[in-house]
Amino acid sequence: GKKPDVIVAIATPSAQAMIKSASSIPLVFSAITDPIGAGLVKRLKKPGKNATGVSDLSPMGAHLDLVQTFMPSLKKLGVIYNSGEANSITLVKLLKKVAKQRNIKIVEAVAVKTSEVLTSARSLVGKVDAIYIPTDNTVISAFEAVVKVGQDAKIPVFAGDTASVKRGAVAALGFDYYDVGLQTGKMVAKILKGKKAGSINVETVQKLQLSLNVASAKKMGVKIPNILMSLAHEVIK
Repeated sequence: GKKPDVIVAIATPSAQAMIKSASSIPLVFSAITDPIGAGLVKRLKKPGKNATGVSDLSPMGAHLDLVQTFMPSLKKLGVIYNSGEANSITLVKLLKKVAKQRNIKIVEAVAVKTSEVLTSARSLVGKVDAIYIPTDNTVISAFEAVVKVGQDAKIPVFAGDTASVKRGAVAALGFDYYDVGLQTGKMVAKILKGKKAGSINVETVQKLQLSLNVASAKKMGVKIPNILMSLAHEVIK
């Protein structure tokens, strides 16, 4: 059969498989947390070779801005994650780096399986001002356990993805994967018009959406600032 003009690979495992098997065909990856760590490109600007794409690495600076808008005096932020998930390790490293610049202490709680999430959340009570849940599959699948602890102990829970706001997080700044797809499609179009994949910078997702949960904020003892209410893409009452 005819070789495709360009390959689009979504998520890290499929992109890694494709880059090994089809080195002569331009590859555009999408929804990859850490393209360098995954071995897809050596650098993000003009990556060279035959691959580029869109990273969905959480914009940690913006996420901390959000938490600090709710809690300007934030000193200690808890984070629950699975230390066996490569993506989560990348996110927590980034979180610590950004938090250090703002004099915020990150208190870690590890849960390597969903049954451990509740205990991990409870271990943060009395030690943190707020809890942040990154886009970690293990913790997100037991998200209700974290919400319960947040409500019982009056500790606001913030998330790295907007879907968790419906499930009880106070707020999240995330992206719609429809927008990620559009951004990826624009890259594919450039390659089909003759641009070399390796000459196109790897992009992070540009469009962010704010989701707020009014009922959760109340139960967790925080007030949603008016400025955020006016900026929200989605408000859950």
